[in-house]
Amino acid sequence: MTKVLIVGGGPAGMASGLALTQAGADVEIVEASADWRPGGIGLALQSAPQRATKSLGIHEDLVHVGRRHDVIDMCAADGTPIAQMPQLNVNTPEDPPLLGMTREAVHDVMVSAVERARIAVRLGTTVEDMVTSEDHADVALSDGTHVAVDYVIGADGAHSALRQRLFPDAAEPAYAGQSIWRAAAVCPPGLDRYTMMLDGPIRLGLVPLPDGRLYLWMLDSGIGAARPPREDLLRLFHERLARFGGFAPAVASQLTDTDQVDFRALTWLLMAPPWHAGRTLLIGDAVHTTTPHISYGAGLAIEDAVVLGELAASGLAFPELAEKLAARRFERARAVVETSLQLSQWEQPPGPPEPAAPGRLIGQTLAFLAQPL
Repeated sequence: MTKVLIVGGGPAGMASGLALTQAGADVEIVEASADWRPGGIGLALQSAPQRATKSLGIHEDLVHVGRRHDVIDMCAADGTPIAQMPQLNVNTPEDPPLLGMTREAVHDVMVSAVERARIAVRLGTTVEDMVTSEDHADVALSDGTHVAVDYVIGADGAHSALRQRLFPDAAEPAYAGQSIWRAAAVCPPGLDRYTMMLDGPIRLGLVPLPDGRLYLWMLDSGIGAARPPREDLLRLFHERLARFGGFAPAVASQLTDTDQVDFRALTWLLMAPPWHAGRTLLIGDAVHTTTPHISYGAGLAIEDAVVLGELAASGLAFPELAEKLAARRFERARAVVETSLQLSQWEQPPGPPEPAAPGRLIGQTLAFLAQPL
């Protein structure tokens, strides 16, 4: 039985654990965080990567904790409707074209699946050192133990310590020119559909979730990458929210504490293959970090894991497995990262070359991503 160590307990790591277990591997996950809670507030899962969640056996559970969105309502800053953006469905009509969820709900679904699969997880633990030979890796962990494995999967995120260890000359995630504000609230009465509101350098998204909840995101092209001082965070957040009408004031009135507000600079990374060195293979955000403009970051990581499981089941030797995974995934990752970055740049001055350009690019990219993995 192939023994694999997965470094990182986020969606990429847990999905890899599930896929490799299905392929017959003996898997262990180590996660640096001691409390193992997800970062961020909400996410959306497009139709195409939902195919990957089906193969992992978690799709129905995600649908249960998510909310279906068939269209996105595009509105002016005052709430006046401008257009509707239908969401592409590559699955059955019963399946959601777009699924909105809290990150905590996604995390809980995946943790439950990992537990059912009897995958060992060590929290508060990461890699201290690693010695590789031709056919295995001896890994020293931060809890003082050593494990000998056939190979290691690095799913430790955008600021991957394994990437820095294996590829010290590789680029780090770069600032995209925008930052994002996020918050959770109760959904106002009458707000039934995913609504996006546009006001120059600021875009507001209001995403209804199950059980009367709502996920708010706000892309900001005018504040820079540095997190504002804590004492200024809530004021700056509300100054931007005040630009919007419609349902926005009812949401803003609920957000009265700095702890309710999440602020992050948007970054991107696209690492050209190889994605492996020695007996370690990087996947997910460690090699392709994207901005959220087409809601595909988590989906891309889960797809990586499913392809990894398919290749592992074929019995390939590790070097060939790693090469084939990068070959199958790179162009898909490039489409997501480069499209999202272009959309981000078009939301900054001087804007797109023509008003229809963003919609056309989104349509072309989602059509490409609808192709089989």
